[in-house]
Amino acid sequence: MLAALLLAACDEAPRQTARNGPAPEIAALDLDGRPVRLADYAGKVLIINFWLGGCAACVQELPVIEAVYREHQGDGVVVLAVNVGGNADMARQLAAERGNGFDNAVDELSLTAIRYEVGVFPTVVVIDRAGKLRARLVGQIPKSTLAAKVAALL
Repeated sequence: MLAALLLAACDEAPRQTARNGPAPEIAALDLDGRPVRLADYAGKVLIINFWLGGCAACVQELPVIEAVYREHQGDGVVVLAVNVGGNADMARQLAAERGNGFDNAVDELSLTAIRYEVGVFPTVVVIDRAGKLRARLVGQIPKSTLAAKVAALL
């Protein structure tokens, strides 16, 4: 699986993640080891939550993301929580502990984090239904901020 991920990661060169520009491809694996692609979320408003194991702010932010997701999942909002640099066991454990109902992935090689220029954790990006990056929220965010960004895309 790792070889498939590496090959998929070579599909495109890194690029700037300009707001209102096309979102970069995702190069991560789901918790079952299958590649996750941006196309998997076509036509949806996608919230990508980049987090690190051992990051208290990342864990504290999860209920905010979960609440916005629960409020808008019927409107076509989906969440992908991407653990950067960790492994599937760590991500699976946190998902089970927190009971989140959204998709989880692991970016062991930090390829997706690099493409999205993530340098601070947690970082949340919001992608519209057309696959364009519409918001980048760095650090722990209040629910009202994320909810407003998502509502603007519905």
